[in-house]
Amino acid sequence: MLKQNKGQNKFALGISLKLFIAFWLVIITSVLISYLITMQFRHSPSQEQANPQKLKLLTLYQQRLAGKTHVKLKALQHKFHRKHQQHLLIKKVATNKVYAPRNRGWSQVKDYLKRHPLNNPVTIDFDFTKVTSSQPIVINGEQFQLFIANELHRKRLVSLVSQLPIALRLFFLLTISFLCCWLLAKSFTKPLIALQKASRELGEGKLATRITQFDQRSDEFGDLARSFNQMAKQLESNISAHQRLLADVSHELRSPLTRLQLAVALAEKNMGNNAEQQKHLNRCEKEVDRLDEMIADVLTLSRLEHSHNTFTVEEVELQGLVTHVVNDCQYFATSKGVTIALQGKVSGFILADSKLLVSAISNIVNNAVKYSPAQQVVTIELSQQDEQVMLSVADHGPGVPNEMITKLFTPFFRVADGRERSSGGTGLGLAIAQQAIQLHQGEIYAENQPGSGLKVTIILPSVWK
Repeated sequence: MLKQNKGQNKFALGISLKLFIAFWLVIITSVLISYLITMQFRHSPSQEQANPQKLKLLTLYQQRLAGKTHVKLKALQHKFHRKHQQHLLIKKVATNKVYAPRNRGWSQVKDYLKRHPLNNPVTIDFDFTKVTSSQPIVINGEQFQLFIANELHRKRLVSLVSQLPIALRLFFLLTISFLCCWLLAKSFTKPLIALQKASRELGEGKLATRITQFDQRSDEFGDLARSFNQMAKQLESNISAHQRLLADVSHELRSPLTRLQLAVALAEKNMGNNAEQQKHLNRCEKEVDRLDEMIADVLTLSRLEHSHNTFTVEEVELQGLVTHVVNDCQYFATSKGVTIALQGKVSGFILADSKLLVSAISNIVNNAVKYSPAQQVVTIELSQQDEQVMLSVADHGPGVPNEMITKLFTPFFRVADGRERSSGGTGLGLAIAQQAIQLHQGEIYAENQPGSGLKVTIILPSVWK
């Protein structure tokens, strides 16, 4: 058990780590490629005709400042910003030094103004702001150039992030992608780990194992969990049915074997008494026949349960087939004083395995004859509707309690103890009939008739007229 737990933990860690690394590398690569492509198409500053209003304001300040000395440039910028809600940028022509706000957003503007001498008034579009230039003037004995820029508006998240240092931006990128990829990897690996654990438990014989954590999901993992649960349910049902059938067969074989042993012992005890000995030998023969019949029925039922690959069909004329079954079953019915009446008529053919279909109908008719009182009639009715045919077999026997009708097609089921033994059956006839009809993609069900008697109905599809 300890080794299994270690193996499961190793599986969980391994697949989680692989998925996480794969997702993380894909996301980081995608982000980097997107960034490089974005940089290639990034907006480049462009020059256009100077804005008349800003140029008028610049001319006014040029007239005020021209030739003045001891002008404090920073104080001038603050005063201009408070008064006009715009930025006044000042460039020292001799050194190309630009006096501008210290925010990171202005770095592009400062770099551009340093590299480009603007002798004539123009407006430069920087995508996030527009800057209008003036002609150079002399302030404090040196040549300067004035620029007016709009207030920077950076309300978008992308703009805020772009103002952060590169190292901090990379840290946020790695952290967010790490968390997203880890959550994504866990969402993929949890169902796989649950499926691996459930498969191991099912392989160990725990047939009640189900996946309950993810079977309500609407994605492919939910479909996988539901398919696994359906498979486990069907497997548990099949194994339980086989175990129950084996127990029933063992129990049913024990009774005739016990009677056979008793009859042999009595025959040996009455050696010399021909009449008594013959009586016990006849009993032995009867029990042997019963064993042979039961084993044949069990083999037939087992073959039907696993004959999907060997199931062969041909065009069968249903009316003639049912007539043939009625004629065969009438010999047994006559010995009990029961009459079989065939009513209704269908035309055309159905696709069926004639041997299986004859076996199914014969079992139902013989079962009805067994439980019909003498001088009664077993009615077989054929009808046709759309692309289906219906065959019903009704008797006038004691019927079956309503709560037990659904169990009639269970192997070895008995309404009361000794019912099948007294009638000479094995308790497998209806189970064999059900398997045969289901192989034909049909339906079979039983219901009590008003008054007395049981009615078994078969519905078969695909009728060709």
